[in-house]
Amino acid sequence: MTILAAGLAAVTLAVLAARLWWPFDLLTHFRLQYLAAALALLLLAMAAGARPAAVLLVVVLAVHGWAVRDLWLPRGDPPLAADALPLTVFAANVLAENPRPEAVVAAVRDKRPDIVVLVDARGARWREPLARLGALYPQAAPDTWAAAAGPVVILSRFSIRHERLAPRTADRPPYLLTTMTIAGRAVTVVGVHPTSPEPFDGRDSHARNRQLDRLGRHLARIDGPAIVAGDFNTSLWSPHARALLRAAGLRPAAAGFGWHATWPLRPALARVPLDHVLVRGPIAVTDFRSGPPVGSDHLPVAADLRLEKAPADRT
Repeated sequence: MTILAAGLAAVTLAVLAARLWWPFDLLTHFRLQYLAAALALLLLAMAAGARPAAVLLVVVLAVHGWAVRDLWLPRGDPPLAADALPLTVFAANVLAENPRPEAVVAAVRDKRPDIVVLVDARGARWREPLARLGALYPQAAPDTWAAAAGPVVILSRFSIRHERLAPRTADRPPYLLTTMTIAGRAVTVVGVHPTSPEPFDGRDSHARNRQLDRLGRHLARIDGPAIVAGDFNTSLWSPHARALLRAAGLRPAAAGFGWHATWPLRPALARVPLDHVLVRGPIAVTDFRSGPPVGSDHLPVAADLRLEKAPADRT
């Protein structure tokens, strides 16, 4: 019992030192699993009278419990006027090799979101599904979306005034940045998919961290409301993801709505939250949910938002 408690405590120390070494950062994504393991071991330690192990496990529980508190605590959204515009954002890493692209089309039709962010809809198999989805939305980006040529596709019911597609490099984040006119406001809507870290090679972890850092600095230079969605290839417990939130003034839409892990699909007990919707400015979140499966190794996510209308747009 003491050995197990000490092992879990050692992992917890590694998580707290995640900025020092990239393998430690990989451990940050399993906070809820550590919490569950510590609780189970604590009950066993108490039953066995193993007091030193129990004390150590209480400390571990406190550390991870504090880290995941935002999953269930009340939100801190700004107060909005009663006529704030409701809108839904749907984001999914659909997987280029997805054997069931029709499931993605069905999920979008079912949820009827106002903004759709699709990651990894690449290759010939996605041309027909994208065409079907494009028929539902008057606006789409990038210009090459119909050819399924980009890493991120954004479909929207709102007018897209500007778009910028950035390819992935080791230092620059792959993203599709658009400016939409929503409720009389210019709203920045970004779809992202940074590099996926490898478990035995730190180069991709370092590349992802640089990409997140550059994205945060870029968004910090853009004024006004923002919505950032996609597969971030990190949980928000990573210090590098936290740095992105701070730099760009972003808030996770999932905060306050419980546990919504998205990858891997199996085993479910190892699932962690890598897909996010982040918001900034006069935007409130009324609901956040994940799923259902769409043939990918990621679950999609959807956020119901309310955007404060521009003063000139109110009636």
